[in-house]
Amino acid sequence: MKKVLSLIVVIALLVALPVFAFAAESDKPLLVDEAGLLSESEFSLLEEKLNSLSEELNFDIVVVTVDGLDGKSPMVFADDYYDYNGYGYGESHDGCLFLISMEERDWYVSTTGYGITAITDYGIDYIESAVVPYLSSGDYYGAFNEFAETVVDFVVEARNGSAYDIDNTIDGYNPNERSTGDKIKTVLICIAAGLIISLIVTFGIKRSYTKAVKFNRDARNYLVPNSMKITNSYDNFLYSTVTKVKIQTESSSGGSSTHTSSSGTSHGGGGGKF
Repeated sequence: MKKVLSLIVVIALLVALPVFAFAAESDKPLLVDEAGLLSESEFSLLEEKLNSLSEELNFDIVVVTVDGLDGKSPMVFADDYYDYNGYGYGESHDGCLFLISMEERDWYVSTTGYGITAITDYGIDYIESAVVPYLSSGDYYGAFNEFAETVVDFVVEARNGSAYDIDNTIDGYNPNERSTGDKIKTVLICIAAGLIISLIVTFGIKRSYTKAVKFNRDARNYLVPNSMKITNSYDNFLYSTVTKVKIQTESSSGGSSTHTSSSGTSHGGGGGKF
C-alpha cells in the first residue's frame, strides 16, 4: 500500500512540475531598464505601479529599455522579448510591451492577445502624441508613467464595450487632422526656404551682370541693320501637358494591423523615432 501511495505522489509531482516551471518562467519583471534611464526612486515607483495595474487588469503592462537591438528591427525585438520571456495573462497572453532603444532612439509598442483589441492603430497614434514629447525632452519617467495610465484607459474602455478608435475618439483626438497640420507647416517652411534661396541667387546674378554690362535704354543699338528679314510665318503645335491629381479619402476601417512573430504569436502595435 505504501508503495502505491509513493508511486501516486511521484506521478503527481511529475504532472505538476511543468506547471510550476511555467509559472516560474512567466514570472518576469514588468520593468527592465537595461539602458539606465531611470533613477532608483523612479524605478521603484514605476515598477510598483506596473505590477499593481497589471495585476488589477489581468493584463501585463511591460516597459523595456535597451542600449541596442542586436541587429533586429524594433518590432521584431519587442515581439520576441515579450514572447520568449513569458509575458501575458491567460492563454492569449494578454498584454503589451513598450520598448525604448537608445542606439537609434527607437520606440515601439507591441500588443498581444486582448492588447490587440484594446490598443488599435488609432490607439498607437494617440500614444505617440501623448508619450513621445516626454521621450524627446528626456523625461523617461514621465513617458513611461503616461504610457501606463493610457494603456489602463484603453483596456477599461475596450472592456466596457467599445475600444478607442476612429469612431470612438479620445477627447476628439483625430490623427488625420494632426497630420494635415504637420503637412501645412512643412509646406510653409519649404516655401519660405525656397523664396529665401531664390532671392539670394537672383540678387547674386543681378549683381554680376550689372558690373559687366552697362544698361542701355534703346534696343536698336543692339541690332545689326538689315540682318533679319521675315518672309513667312506659321504656327506649329508641339505638345500638351495633362496633370492628374489623386483625391485622398479618409479611411474608416479602424481596428488593429497585425503580424506574426517568430514564435508564431499574433501581435499588433507600432512605433517610430523620438
